Amino acid sequence: MILISAPLVPEGIGYEFLDKAAGHGFLGNLVAFFVSPAYLFTIIVWLLIGIVSFVVAKHAKLVPGTLQTAVEEIIGFVTNLADEMIGHGSKGYYPLLLGLFIFILVSNVIGLIPGLISPTSNPTLPFGFAIMVFVIYNFVGVKENGLKYFKKFLGPTLPIYMLPIRLLLIVVEFISFFAAPFTLGLRLFCNIFAKELFLSVMAVLLISFLNAPGGLGSKVFVLMPFFLRPVVILLGLLLGIIQAFVFVVLTISYISGALHAEEH
Repeated sequence: MILISAPLVPEGIGYEFLDKAAGHGFLGNLVAFFVSPAYLFTIIVWLLIGIVSFVVAKHAKLVPGTLQTAVEEIIGFVTNLADEMIGHGSKGYYPLLLGLFIFILVSNVIGLIPGLISPTSNPTLPFGFAIMVFVIYNFVGVKENGLKYFKKFLGPTLPIYMLPIRLLLIVVEFISFFAAPFTLGLRLFCNIFAKELFLSVMAVLLISFLNAPGGLGSKVFVLMPFFLRPVVILLGLLLGIIQAFVFVVLTISYISGALHAEEH
C-alpha cells in the first residue's frame, strides 16, 4: 500500500533509511533528525533556488527569456512593494524580503508535485522564519529609535482617572507584541499543512477504493476525487502564492512600523 501511494501521497513515502538510522544510537538519531523529510526538502528547495539563480545570472540577456522574465518580475514585485510600504531605506531589506518570498513560494508549491513535501508544512520552518522576522524588526526598531521604541507599550496619554483603561491597553499591547510572531508562523503553517493533508487524504481514498474488491460499477464514485484532484492542486498553487505574499507583506509592515515607531 505504501509503495503504491508513494507517488501520490507525500506522507506515504517510506524513507526507510531514516527509520533504520533512528534506532542506532546517538549518531543514528542525529542523522535521522537532520535528514528528516522536512529538512531534506528544505535543502532541496535551497539548491533549486541556487541553481536557478546561477543559471539566470550566467545567461542574463538584454532581451530576457521566459525564466529571466519570471525572476525579474518577482524581484520587481517585492522591491516595489518594499519601496511603497517602507519608503526611504527599503533597499537594505531587499535581500531579506526576496529570500523570504522566493523560498516560501517555492516551498509551498513544491508539495504539489506528487511524492514531494512542502517544507513549510512542518511547523519548525514557518515558526523559525517568524521568530527570525520578530528579532530583526525589533532590532531595527531599537537601532533606529533607541529607547523611544518601547514607548508604544505605554499606550496613549490619558487622564489620571482613566488609569485602569490605560493599564488594560498596556496589557493588550504586550499581548499583541508577543503574539505577532506566533500568528505569523501559525498562518503559514496551518494553510500549507491543510493543503498537504487534503491532497494526501484524497489520494489515499482514491487508492483505497481502486484496491477494494468489487466491479467497476461499485467504483464509479472513485472518479470523483480523481477529477477533483487537479482543481485542488490549482487551489493549492493559488494558496501557496497568497501565503508567500501575505508573509512578506506582514514582514514589510512590521519593519516599516519599527522604523517609523516614533511617528505613531
